[in-house]
Amino acid sequence: MNKIKSIIFDFDGTLHNTIEIYYPAFKLGIENLNKNNVALDFKVTRENISIFLGEKPSYAYDLIAKDADEKLKLETQKIVGNSMEKFMENGVGKLYPNTIKVLELLKQKYDLYILSNAKNIYLDKALEIYKIKKYFKKAYATESFGYISKSEILKRVLPNIKKEVIFVGDRFHDIDAAISNNIKSIFCNYGFGNRYEGENADYKIDSIEDILEVL
Repeated sequence: MNKIKSIIFDFDGTLHNTIEIYYPAFKLGIENLNKNNVALDFKVTRENISIFLGEKPSYAYDLIAKDADEKLKLETQKIVGNSMEKFMENGVGKLYPNTIKVLELLKQKYDLYILSNAKNIYLDKALEIYKIKKYFKKAYATESFGYISKSEILKRVLPNIKKEVIFVGDRFHDIDAAISNNIKSIFCNYGFGNRYEGENADYKIDSIEDILEVL
């Protein structure tokens, strides 16, 4: 691990405890679907919606409202996205404990990046609100790449990132992206993916602070 020069982080479920803003925002989205007689059987619990975190924004609505027209799904997606931003602005959201302390220490030795399955405006606003933008050389939102896979995005950006590189994330596509690009990976057991999603990771951590022991 002495050769590692750059660390790429996922954001939601890795640095950001997103459920704090996603749960109340998603409830508003479900209310919008329900009043249009869509997703009436879906129960809004933290467990039920956590599987949507780390996926592209349209994933949840394509799954639970697959028969709804696209206009309604996009309208609901916008309600949830805007609500998440408002909750962040109002101090509802939070990073995982000691995230800033860890980033400060890592930045002294490594180049730090973010690659998130998110919209540009959401990621930009989150980094600004939590005051952590200064720690990263670049933050990539998949919206900028047309929501292609993280594996493909990583293939495009790796030539511009100092080697060796390690990817840190909490979902299977984070680990798959690392494997397909021949770089090491760290799986966050504390995030929103189940532990099976991290089976093929090189390392596993139970808190963001544990990364200091791995590196």
